[in-house]
Amino acid sequence: MQAAIILYLFIFGLFVGSFLNLISDRLPQGKKIVFGRSKCDHCGTELKAKNLIPVFSFIFQKGKCAYCHKKLSFFYPISEIFTGLVFVLAGYLSGFIFEINSMKLFFLFYYLVIMCVYVVMFLTDIKYYLILDSIVIPAIIFVILSALIFRFLSLAYLYRTLSNDSVLMYLLRTDFFNNRTLYVLKDFGFTILGALSISLFFLLLIAITKGKGMGFGDVKLGFFIGLANGFTFVSDFPLGRFPLGIMAIFLGFALGAFFSLFLILLKRKTMKDTVPFGPFLILGSLITFVAGPAIWNFYTQLSLVSTAPGM
Repeated sequence: MQAAIILYLFIFGLFVGSFLNLISDRLPQGKKIVFGRSKCDHCGTELKAKNLIPVFSFIFQKGKCAYCHKKLSFFYPISEIFTGLVFVLAGYLSGFIFEINSMKLFFLFYYLVIMCVYVVMFLTDIKYYLILDSIVIPAIIFVILSALIFRFLSLAYLYRTLSNDSVLMYLLRTDFFNNRTLYVLKDFGFTILGALSISLFFLLLIAITKGKGMGFGDVKLGFFIGLANGFTFVSDFPLGRFPLGIMAIFLGFALGAFFSLFLILLKRKTMKDTVPFGPFLILGSLITFVAGPAIWNFYTQLSLVSTAPGM
């Protein structure tokens, strides 16, 4: 059953990835997204269904247009495969792969939306050096509303569970439920503050570098990543979940620095060249989704060992 769900999510992601690649091209150019059939970028010929099969059409056509025979961009298969993989990741993060119920379905929808946003922003930044407000601002609103709805439903479920149990109902006469509500609100507030601190840090970098290091799109993307990673559904994580957003940004900086240094050593780039930063932030976020708690636990344990007496 799990293998079937993974396969379905991956195939679904392939088809969605094709559409997301279309969005990443049309939005920066001010074109309509929904209306208008797909056309060849070179000759403008309307493509048929057989030309739009994710990955396979690109392979069968040998990476060329079936009509004008000019080379097609590798962004087509790459975006489709990438979307398929992150859709599987969404199934893993939501727990939908392991258990199917209404709550897991809610989590799956939440993560699928985030992954779609990441794919579009990844592509627009690589292709056009743009993080579009039309994508990132609705995404920020979606994450905040989803986090509020989930926390409200969780507290409502907890209250109903306590009130319907003859033993647990006595906890309502104590501060248990109020303390739990306060913890949830603090966790929500810390995540917002963590995301704001990321944006303020980026604004400081823009001021120091006079806009050469990054743009205001990165500021909004950083805020979104802080929220998305902070509002994960990870249980038993110390200090709530707000450090995960900051961790995602740190990993993004590390990946960006390593890749830039690699290109400089190969003499493909110089210190003055610009490299799109958004994709590295997104990759840092994806890594944190998967391994954030494990990385945090490793770091804290390493810190405890290094500060132990005799070290």
